[in-house]
Amino acid sequence: MTQSFMLTQETISTFQAQIALFEQCLHFPNAQHEASAELVEIANTRQISLDELKQEMVQLAQKLGKLVKLLEKIKEGANGGELAGLYFVKSNFLLKEILEACWDLYLEENVKKAFEELTSVSVALYKNVKSAVSPETPKKDINYVVLETLKHSLKSMIEAGLKVNAFSQEEVSAFDLGDITPQESETVLIFLSTMKKWEPVYKRLAAS
Repeated sequence: MTQSFMLTQETISTFQAQIALFEQCLHFPNAQHEASAELVEIANTRQISLDELKQEMVQLAQKLGKLVKLLEKIKEGANGGELAGLYFVKSNFLLKEILEACWDLYLEENVKKAFEELTSVSVALYKNVKSAVSPETPKKDINYVVLETLKHSLKSMIEAGLKVNAFSQEEVSAFDLGDITPQESETVLIFLSTMKKWEPVYKRLAAS
C-alpha cells in the first residue's frame, strides 16, 4: 500500500492548520464565555442547566487536547509511518464529533476565520487525494482511506461553518466537491488504515 499521500505539502499544511486552530480553541471557551449571560443563553438554547453546560465545556477541552495529540502524531509520522493513516482517521472522526456537538461554542470572528481557513485547506486536500483515486483503487490504499475519511469530516465542517456563518451556501457550492456522501463507516476505515501494519501477520497465518 503506497504511503505517497503522507508526503504531500497539502497534507502537512492541513495538519499544521488543524493543530494551530485547536490549540487556540483549547483556551478559547473560557475566554469566550466569561459573561454569565452568554452561558445562560447557550444553556437555555440547549435546554440544559448551567452546570451541565460547564461540564460539556470541560469535556470539550479534553477532546480538543486529545485531538491536538493525534494531529501531532500524524505530523510526526508524515513520512510514511505505518500508523499515520490510523491517526488521520481517528483525528478526523474526533473532529467530526466535536463539530457536531459543540459548534455553538465557537462564534467569535477570529475562530470563524480560522474555521474558514481550515475548511479551505481540507477542501484542497480532498480534491488532491480524489485525483489519485479511481474505481480500480483498492480499498486498503491509503488514498482511498483518506478520501473516505475526509468525506465524513468535511460534511461536518461545512454544516458547522454554515451555522456560525464562517461561509455562505454560495461559497460552499463554489467548493465544487460533488457528492461527498461517505461510502465507508468509521469502523471500516479504522480497519483499512491498519491493514499495512498487519499484512505480514496475515501472510504468515495464510502460509502456516
